[in-house]
Amino acid sequence: MILQTAYDPSIVASAPASYRAAAAFLSTVLVGGAVHYRYGNRLRAAVEASTENLPLAVFYGFFAYALAGFLVAYGFTQLAGLGVGSPVVLTIAFVVLGGALLTLGGIGYVVLGVWLADRAGLGDPWIGLLGASLVGAVAVLVLPFVLGAVAWFGLAAFGIGGSVRRWIHADAAERQAANN
Repeated sequence: MILQTAYDPSIVASAPASYRAAAAFLSTVLVGGAVHYRYGNRLRAAVEASTENLPLAVFYGFFAYALAGFLVAYGFTQLAGLGVGSPVVLTIAFVVLGGALLTLGGIGYVVLGVWLADRAGLGDPWIGLLGASLVGAVAVLVLPFVLGAVAWFGLAAFGIGGSVRRWIHADAAERQAANN
């Protein structure tokens, strides 16, 4: 019962918009910064992939979110079918889903930040990440809950969609070369 209350989605929706915006900004900067630090040399290719076809990039970005949600839900049902305790399974599912969504969002925002920094003539992609994170946080702050969430995920979907599209349509040799 306590765990059910702790993971009630209405808690997020009923939280003040300023708290949600602060959480969106901090999580985006932290995860996006970690992605930039680790994979900074691959970001220009991701920007190129996302800007090739913007509507398609956003579609594939939302596809990546749907796939992450599906995989977590599938894992949740498999663990529940094995008889693993419900509170344990629920906790694991929320941690994994939250981590997956934050990672995808961080990747998307760092790519969007690199693109914004290039367009603004700034040489530092870190400033672009801060700017993109600020735009996402403002969307969460000023828009109603559902529209703010769609806007935040939509901005991130732009950043991850091009790379997801290229990965899905690549053959095995291209995937292997991209991972090295």
